[in-house]
This record gives sequence, C-alpha cells and structure tokens, in this order.
Amino acid sequence: MLKNWAFSKHYVDSAINSVIGLVKGWITLYNRGKAKSTSEITKKTVYIKSTLFSFRNGVLKISITPHERYLELDLANYPWIPKNFDKIGGLILTEKELIITVKREVEPRAEDWASFDANLTNVTAFIDGRIERYDLKGLYHIHRVYEVKRREIQKLAKFRPKTSRSLLEKYSKREKDRAEDFIYKLTTQIARKLREENRGAILENLKGIKKRALNGSKDMNRKLSK
Repeated sequence: MLKNWAFSKHYVDSAINSVIGLVKGWITLYNRGKAKSTSEITKKTVYIKSTLFSFRNGVLKISITPHERYLELDLANYPWIPKNFDKIGGLILTEKELIITVKREVEPRAEDWASFDANLTNVTAFIDGRIERYDLKGLYHIHRVYEVKRREIQKLAKFRPKTSRSLLEKYSKREKDRAEDFIYKLTTQIARKLREENRGAILENLKGIKKRALNGSKDMNRKLSK
C-alpha cells in the first residue's frame, strides 16, 4: 500500500484499522443473520493518529505529506472550541471537514462524600450519617428468569440447533436490555440524590472483584455473577 504513496505513512495504519473495524462489524451481523448486503465504505474518513499532528501555542498542525504539506489551524479563530482544555483528543478528517475533540482533566469536587457498597440484592449507601438501601431484587429477578429460559432453550439444541441458537440470541439481548434499563434508572435515581445534596460517591475498588469473590461453588458463583 505504501508503493507510490504520496501522504504521511501513518494514514495507511488508520485506513487498515478502519477497514478491519468495518469488516468485523459486518461479520458480527452476518453471523447473526442480519447482514443484508456486503460491507461498503459509504463515507471517506480517516482517523488522525497522534503521530500525525502537533499542537503548540494554540496552533494545530496536521501532517499531510511529510515535510511538504500541512493543514494548520489556529484554534483561537474558532470560538466554539473551549479555551480551558488540557489536550487535543481524537481528530477525524473527512472530505469536507475536520472533527476535533478536546480533553480536560477534572478533579472531583463535592461538599461531602457518600460511600456505597454493592451486595447481592441491594446497594447500601452511607449518606450524611444515614444508611440507605437501594433494592436490586428486580435486577436479580431479571437474570434469574432468563437463566431458566436459557436452560429450557438449550434442551432444544440437540434436535433443533438453529432454532435454539436463534432463541438464545433473542433472549440474551432481551435480558441485557432489561438489565441495562434497570441499572440506568437506579443509577440516575442515586445520581440525582447526590446532586441534590452536593455529595460525591466513594465506591470500593471493583477491579478483579469477580476473581476475588468467586469461591468455586457453582451455585454461589452463579449468584455472585448475577
């Protein structure tokens, strides 16, 4: 691809990554039986890697052809771009426009803090000296109901594998959608409560929690995973 290439080399990397993403997405749809046609590039765009641009004294300089052609923009000329950002994020170049994202580091600020602990059937919060509990039984019930459905569907796999696979995908998506809806409503409720009282949230470190919590018992592992 680099033979007779007139532009900066790293644009080739971006092109390859874009096409890989396009094809992977199409394969996923195809395996689900939802690909109505072959994948196709409908809009020419390129992601500009950090190695292709510099930002100094408010001027964004993007390499087009090494040591020859550059796209330069003084961001002060664009009042819609925030002035207090810390660094440039991703850049996407289309045939007609340059899409710019900027990043700003934000320190968490609050008058006070609330602590939270996630349990099997509730989230327990300590707010302003009070203990409050948010019920998770509905979420647990969703996962339990679809676990039973999957067991019944899996019995079909030996006799009607295509039907079984299709039903598993259908009900797995339905479970995910219902669980995400429950979680969204719950976290919105908690966030509004914290905003009213101008409090931040302190959570336990959940990194690696599954590995630490699962104890080898099949039934208990299923409960904890839910």
